[in-house]
Amino acid sequence: MSNTDNNQLLPLILDVGSDNFRLGWAGGDFPDLIAPSVYVDITDYLFSSSIIASDTINGLEDIFLDKNSQTHLVGHDALKYQNILNVREFSKESNYNILLKFFYHYYQHLNIKEELQFKQPLIIITPFYKSELEKTKLQEIFFNSLDFPYILFLPETQAILSTLQKTSGVIVNIGESYTYISTIFHGFTNIMARDMFPITGTDITKYFLNLILSKNSAKQNIYIDKRIAKEIKNLLSLCVLDPDGEKKRVKEGLTKYDRVVDLPDGNKLNLNSERFLLSEPLFDPKIIHVDFMSIAETIAKAVKSWDRENWGDLLANVVLSGGSSLIPGFGERLELELQQHFSEKLRPQIKVVAASGRENMGWIGASVLYSKDQLKKGWIQNPNHYDSDKPQEDQVKS
Repeated sequence: MSNTDNNQLLPLILDVGSDNFRLGWAGGDFPDLIAPSVYVDITDYLFSSSIIASDTINGLEDIFLDKNSQTHLVGHDALKYQNILNVREFSKESNYNILLKFFYHYYQHLNIKEELQFKQPLIIITPFYKSELEKTKLQEIFFNSLDFPYILFLPETQAILSTLQKTSGVIVNIGESYTYISTIFHGFTNIMARDMFPITGTDITKYFLNLILSKNSAKQNIYIDKRIAKEIKNLLSLCVLDPDGEKKRVKEGLTKYDRVVDLPDGNKLNLNSERFLLSEPLFDPKIIHVDFMSIAETIAKAVKSWDRENWGDLLANVVLSGGSSLIPGFGERLELELQQHFSEKLRPQIKVVAASGRENMGWIGASVLYSKDQLKKGWIQNPNHYDSDKPQEDQVKS
């Protein structure tokens, strides 16, 4: 067998995030494929049926290529029609039929030889809130529908910590649809020391949009939706240590935060304090009418579920991950807020780690673990083609 064939039989790492889908070869530095975790039904128009029936957009359905062979478009192809069709998140909906179509579509982009397709072991990154029922559904897809030989469900927290070569720490993963806090101490987890936090990237975007519209509604007619707001947020968001003080200084004439954004409709959008106010619901969820403690207090509560002598080791590695943790200044603010929940003795030990590339941290960590030959246990073999003559660990090693 050639080296190319051997390489194409390496395990694949799959991370199905609520914002992005990541797929690539174990041992690599970065996912081979990253695509938005969305899809569209080509019959699900944004427009009402009465409008579709009119001559205004007669023949709209003819713009879709290969209509007879597909009813859904996924990932980047789906986003091409976001102004015509309703864009949906298959991860949030737990739509496994769409996930199967999505995976198959992007799997073909890896250009694997036909005779080697679906013969790779598959590492699936799973956050702690992924239920056993959901894992069973994934097994059905990848064993029964695609016939992969092995699956390993790898805890996301373990994968993330491995990138820092640590066995203890707190994972703060702020995703588009889910935010969670999880802790690990010397490789051990504690189900009492983890929590779901109710503010997500989507909530931050909505709040940012409300800030913009509240400020500009009386001044000018502008068109801006969640998609545009998210793009602006990703480019211009900030987190500051003293938001009230900075807001006051902006009102007094501070221009440090001033930015002008050209909108698609030709209008110009002026921003200043909205850039740093958008992250405040993370520190005070009541701003958006969510009755919950701050993210710093949620982390402190998780840490304090461990014995007191373990707190220092955990607080030394408060690791940010997820695309919505990329807001500049968020790590510094979180570290400051965390200090308020611990004694003066512990405060110097608190360190928030905001590594570059943290939006892909889970996938990269899984690849690191594979490269270090630390993923020998936990593999589930496809019962449809059990090979009792060959040891399981030999089949998943490079």
